Amino acid sequence: MKRIIPILFLFAFASCGGEKDVKSEDPQPFTFSVEIDTVQIDFKDRFYFMEIYLATANVSPDKKFLYNLNSFAPNLEIIDLDEQELIKIEPMEKEGPIGIGPVVFGIYVTQQKEIVVEGWNEYRVFDSLRTEMKTIKIGPNYFKGDEMEEGERFEYHPIFSDDRSHLYAIYKEDAGKKVGGTKGLALVDLLNSTIRKIPIPELSSLKQFIIQNQYGFEKGESSYIAKSKNNLIVSTSAFNEAFVFDMKNDTLIHKVFHSQLTADAKKGNPTKESISKEDREASFNEHSKEVQFGKFLYDEQNEKFWRFSYDKDRMIGDSVAMKTVLTIFDSDLDQLHEEKVEYDYSYYQSFFKDGMLYSYINLNDEMAFIRVKPNYGT
Repeated sequence: MKRIIPILFLFAFASCGGEKDVKSEDPQPFTFSVEIDTVQIDFKDRFYFMEIYLATANVSPDKKFLYNLNSFAPNLEIIDLDEQELIKIEPMEKEGPIGIGPVVFGIYVTQQKEIVVEGWNEYRVFDSLRTEMKTIKIGPNYFKGDEMEEGERFEYHPIFSDDRSHLYAIYKEDAGKKVGGTKGLALVDLLNSTIRKIPIPELSSLKQFIIQNQYGFEKGESSYIAKSKNNLIVSTSAFNEAFVFDMKNDTLIHKVFHSQLTADAKKGNPTKESISKEDREASFNEHSKEVQFGKFLYDEQNEKFWRFSYDKDRMIGDSVAMKTVLTIFDSDLDQLHEEKVEYDYSYYQSFFKDGMLYSYINLNDEMAFIRVKPNYGT
């Protein structure tokens, strides 16, 4: 059964410097409103895989289908987003020559309906029939060109080109018990097995926010990668800025934004590699009260980027009430508008389809998406 359910609020779901381009206030009057509803997916009396909030799901390049990988069963649930219903469940294998592997961090879908499964330093590519699989290894000695140094790895959830000929990722140090750092942007030609690294020295500033325990496990700020047309965008949760790599013109631009509704950066602190559990928790709690910038989401139909940010609104006793701020950018990442909003996006599964932002929610143990339809003024 398909249902459209009106809803008022969308709640939060998860608790080379280059040329510098500084943008601040809205360049011109901008009118903006939204319409919000919720659509529920008909699973035909089946239970869908919801244990990890669709973290191992992704949409097809044409945005018509959602593929949700249940890595425990394992199987692949295929949902028709236009008809809002489950259309197929494909059995997969855990091990063996066409197995998904022991660990799955995410999946990707190509124009040819191939499924790319992201594992630990590797990507397993399954053909459209799921009868053949090949593995792309990531790490030193696997690529020509700039290669990768010992201790370097890709950040999780990179971007593939629709035809799977290229991979774009943020690369960083994986330093074990030493605090690692985020280093830059990697462009990988999968057909020729070559890699080009574009260092972004400013990303090293994320090291100051890392809180590390005695076993080497880290908590820190996030880095994100997004794509629009010929541009790759690298941003972080700690700073109101972005690094835009124009693949056509081979240029990197550092864009610095200004918000009138939130702080423009988290407060830094010297990294401590060995502190007590109590100090780590206190430090983490303090950071959680500061500004947090979300990832850039691209609306292809309207050629605009959205980004949700969070900052302290007010204190209620000893608790902090956070506000949600939506900032809108054009396709060149020039800032157009910002406003405080009462809706949000799902960190795990949000995407634009037909000019609407789809954000996953679990609605009474049923898969559903809140849709936010923008109305842009002129």
